[in-house]
Amino acid sequence: MKRFQRNKRIYILLVWLVLAVLGSKAQPNLAFYPLEQQFNASSYNPAFLHPKEKFTFSVFPFGGTSIGYNNQQIIKSLVKQTLSGISSDDDYKKVLQSLTDRSAFTQDLESTLLTFTARLKPGNFNFRIKEIQNFSTSLKGQITRFIFNNDIQSAVVGQIQDLPAQAMHYREYSLGYSLPFRNHKFSAGIRAKIYFGKAAIVSGLSGSIHNISNDYILQTGGKINLSIPLVQTPQNGESSTTLSLSGSNAMEYLMNSGNTGFGADLGIKYNITPKLGFSLSVIDLGRIDWKKNLNSKVFDGEYPIFIGNISSDISANGTEILTKNFRNSSFADSIPNIFNQTYDTTTFTTSLPVNIYAGIKYRINPKITISLVDRYMLLKNLNYNSFAMMASFELNKQLSVSTGYTTISNSYTNVSLALLFQGDWGQMFLGTENLLAFIIPSHSDFAGVSFGTCFYLFKNKNLSKSLSDDYPFFRQKSTRRNQHSGLIVKEYSE
Repeated sequence: MKRFQRNKRIYILLVWLVLAVLGSKAQPNLAFYPLEQQFNASSYNPAFLHPKEKFTFSVFPFGGTSIGYNNQQIIKSLVKQTLSGISSDDDYKKVLQSLTDRSAFTQDLESTLLTFTARLKPGNFNFRIKEIQNFSTSLKGQITRFIFNNDIQSAVVGQIQDLPAQAMHYREYSLGYSLPFRNHKFSAGIRAKIYFGKAAIVSGLSGSIHNISNDYILQTGGKINLSIPLVQTPQNGESSTTLSLSGSNAMEYLMNSGNTGFGADLGIKYNITPKLGFSLSVIDLGRIDWKKNLNSKVFDGEYPIFIGNISSDISANGTEILTKNFRNSSFADSIPNIFNQTYDTTTFTTSLPVNIYAGIKYRINPKITISLVDRYMLLKNLNYNSFAMMASFELNKQLSVSTGYTTISNSYTNVSLALLFQGDWGQMFLGTENLLAFIIPSHSDFAGVSFGTCFYLFKNKNLSKSLSDDYPFFRQKSTRRNQHSGLIVKEYSE
């Protein structure tokens, strides 16, 4: 027991590092979009909710997990630093410096805890519970490079740079419905959602450099909204901020229901011709109100820049440009207490990242289909687009394959691959957004993987006996009757 207490922080760190590695651009893997028979296909479009069997069931860890990330080393460092205690400005500055070198940084995780689907006469229904984490930020710009980078940088005086960032961890309870696909031409679906937020970080910061009587200052403004269990403890004469996620606090965090929200998915599917189809959907149209574990900080401040370390020039259009004239250190090193701000416990609201999917499918023959898919992620100051060209193959009755080329935001070297196995008992799927990330990871900016398994419940047995040498063209059928009505049980009932 004492040994466990000594290593408790190490155990917590290992758990969070695993979550950080799994944290991904949590939208479902685009490689599976053409495989509408996959049991989690309604994550792309609720109109895809058309199960093969009458009842489908799955539970964690089989229910389906979607993983993807770019440069996970940064988030590992951030989590490690938070767990060990952020006690000085240097800890914050190191994190910001690592983020200023990338135009965009995103990580998320989606994992299905429970899913149950029923195919009934009024339509198709699905109940689902998911755990979701996401993180998006874009800190690359003249001001952040000028202040935090160690090499020579330049910045325009008076130019404002926004510092958008949003991270959330929440649980989702949802009920999906799709119309019966009776005429094989048109279908529509909807999914109603309830969200329970666990943690949130939302940045509304901005910064700029100003010339006041030939003295230069860094002016910051805005607030970082935080809803996360943090504790302040004195350490070596300074205040240390750490996560409070041990023992009962961890359970309270996971079962937190104080931050609620509502949302919806909408989608349609239309077969223009027997070979050509079109689909469109809007996913996660909703918001969460954060009222618990509020630890927001206001960052309004002015910080002097030592004039002896810079040179000033006037450009052709009349703007003033400052240039650093030293290396191996940054201006942030000489700015004291830049992150020593007071707390704000005001409630706030966040919109969820909205994903808009549009797809076109053309069936070349019964075995081969080509698809074009576009996904647009809509989030204030952090929008990005992904596009995929794929071909899917039905190798046999059990195995289907989808592969092609994908662009994800500003990552253009992605080869997707998805495998779907269908048996009499259920389904298994495994796929990656970028196969090259596993072959040549040093040359791949984005990596992602999806996997899951489902099971068919109450499946009717095949009442026909197998073929034999005595009956080469006939299968003898055994008859079963309903014990109450006496009617013959059909081999495949709807």
